[in-house]
Amino acid sequence: MADQERTVVHLLRHGEVFNPEGVLYGRLPGYYLSDLGKEMAIRAADALAGHDVSHVISSP
Repeated sequence: MADQERTVVHLLRHGEVFNPEGVLYGRLPGYYLSDLGKEMAIRAADALAGHDVSHVISSP
């Protein structure tokens, strides 16, 4: 059997945002990742480390 290339797609969502008032912030300025959200981002980066990632696409 011939060698086959495969494509692997990883889907990620942003981490938790600090939003104690529960505002539907959408794209409003001033809403950033919470401490937990920052830890989630670090864990996602660690999980992808060592993978051959060739493209990253993100929303605005």
